[in-house]
Amino acid sequence: MSTVQEISIHLDGTSNALKTKRFRVPAYQRSYAWEVEHVEALVMDVSDAIKSKEREYFLGSIVATGPIDRRFEVVDGQQRLTTVSLLISAIRDRFRSEGDTEAETSIRNDFLASVDRKTKEREPRLILNEVDDELYQELIDDRGAIDLKKYQRQSHKRLLKASSYLTDFVDKLCQEAHDSEETLHEWLDYLETNLKIIVVQAPDDTNAFIIFETLNDRGLELAISDLLKNYLFHRSGDKIADTKDRWLTMVATLESASDDPLVVTYLRHFAMSKYGLIREKELFGVIKRKITSKKLALGFSTELCNAARNYAALLNTDHELWRGQQGTKESVAAFNVLGMTQVRPLLLAVMEKFSQQKIGETFKRLVAVAVRYQIVGGTGSGTLERVYGEAAKGVTEGKLTSIKEIIAAFSNLPSDATFEQAFSIASISKPALARYYLRTLELGLPGSTGELVPNEDVQKVNLEHILPQTPSSEWLTDWDSEDARAYQKRLGNLAIMSSKSNSTFGNEAFEEKREVFRDSPFKLTSQIAELDQWDMDAIEQRQREMAKIAVKVWTLK
Repeated sequence: MSTVQEISIHLDGTSNALKTKRFRVPAYQRSYAWEVEHVEALVMDVSDAIKSKEREYFLGSIVATGPIDRRFEVVDGQQRLTTVSLLISAIRDRFRSEGDTEAETSIRNDFLASVDRKTKEREPRLILNEVDDELYQELIDDRGAIDLKKYQRQSHKRLLKASSYLTDFVDKLCQEAHDSEETLHEWLDYLETNLKIIVVQAPDDTNAFIIFETLNDRGLELAISDLLKNYLFHRSGDKIADTKDRWLTMVATLESASDDPLVVTYLRHFAMSKYGLIREKELFGVIKRKITSKKLALGFSTELCNAARNYAALLNTDHELWRGQQGTKESVAAFNVLGMTQVRPLLLAVMEKFSQQKIGETFKRLVAVAVRYQIVGGTGSGTLERVYGEAAKGVTEGKLTSIKEIIAAFSNLPSDATFEQAFSIASISKPALARYYLRTLELGLPGSTGELVPNEDVQKVNLEHILPQTPSSEWLTDWDSEDARAYQKRLGNLAIMSSKSNSTFGNEAFEEKREVFRDSPFKLTSQIAELDQWDMDAIEQRQREMAKIAVKVWTLK
C-alpha cells in the first residue's frame, strides 16, 4: 500500500453516500449478480440490527475512483449500493401509494434521483452499466410501468426479483408495524446514518485496483471474475483502456452465447487450456503468478477476448465458425448432449493450435473418448478435468500435435473390450442422451439412412420404451415388477422412431408395438419385429449387438 497516494478513506452511512455523492458503474463491471437470497440476507440483518437497537451495522467497503464529471466510478460495491437503492425505492413507493407526496419527493431527491437546477434534467444518484441501467432507472422511477418483454437478460431477472422481494418486504413491514409511517422513517434514518460503509476514494484506477486486491487479501469476499478483471486492469498500467475494451468484448461474446453466467467458467477453462488443471479456488492465484507485467496482462486479455468466440461456438452448433464444417458441428452437438464440459479446455487448445481439417478429426475422436468415459464410468469429474486439462496444456505447449498423441496421453482410457462390456449393460436415464446413442448407432449400420445426425431434436425422433415405463397388467403377466424396473431404461429396451410414424403408443402389448416397429426406416428399430416376445433375454441380446456396433462407431483409431 506504500505506492498508493491521494487516497481518501472515511466512514459513512450507506444511503448518505448516495445522498452526498453520485456514482456510476463502469461498463466493464459485471452486471447485477445478487440473487433473492443475498437481498434477503441483507435486509434481515438490517432488520435484526434495528430491532436490537444496534447503533451501527457495518455493510463493508465501497471502492471508487474519481470524481470525473462529478461522478465516482464504482470499482467494488455496486451490488450493495444497487440493493440499498432498490430498498429505498420500495419505501418511497409505499409513501407514494399512501398519498404522501412530500415524503415521496424528498426520498426521491435525496437518495434516488434529483433534477439538475440548470439543465432541468433528471440526475440519478447511481447509474449502472449499459446492460442494466435502463431497467434500474425504471425500477427506481416507476416499477409499475415497466415493459417486462424488454428485459430478458439474467441480470434483468435478478433486478426484477430483487425489486419485487423488497416491495413485498416493505409491505409486510408496514402490515406488522403499529405505526407504518414511523417504521418507514426509522428504516430510512438507519440506512442513512447507522448502516455503515467504508468509502475508499482513489484518484485513478491503478490505485483503486491496489486497494481492491489488498482488501481481498484481508478477507473481503469477492467474485473471482471481479478479482481477475481488476488485477488485469491494474497490471495494464497506462494501457488499461485497451484491456477494458477486450474484457467488455469477451463478456459480450459470452453473454450472446448463453443466458447462464459463463465468465468464471470460461476464465477457468481458458486458463486450463494453457496451464493444465486449475480448481476454481486456485484460479486467481495462478493468474497472478503467471501475469506479472503490463505486456503479459495485455497479451492475456487479448487471448481471452479472441478465445471467447471459440468458447461461444462450443456452446452453439449454429455458430458461424461451423459453417461448412458439418462433421465438427455434429461433434459439438454430441459434446453438449453428453454434458461433457470437462473437455472444453482441450477443445479450446485444439481450436487454437490445430488446422481446420485436424480440428474436425480430433473432435470426432474426442467424442469417442467422452462416450467411453461416460459409459464405463468410475472416472470422477475431478479426474476427467485433470486428464483433459493436462492434455490441453500439452497441445498448447506443442508437445501433443495430433489426436493420436492426445489419446496416447490419456490415462485410464477404456479399451475396446472394457467399453463393449460396459455398453452391453448400460442404462440411460436421460432421453436426449438415449436418442443420441441410438441415432449414432443407427448411423454405424451399413445402408442406414444418412439424414440422421446426432442431436436432441425431439421433433425429428421419438424415444420409445419397448417395455413401457408404466407397464400395463398385460405386460406384468410376463414381467416381474422388480425386473421391469431394472430393465426399463436399459439401452436394449429403447428404440427410436420417426416422428412421422406417430410412434407414441405407450402401454400397448408387444404384439401391437412390433407391427409399428416393422415399418420403421431405422434398422435397429425394425429388427425388433423379428422377435416373438420381449423379455430379459431379448433386451440383453439386442444390447450385446449394440455394444459390438458401439466399439466401431466410437472408435479411437
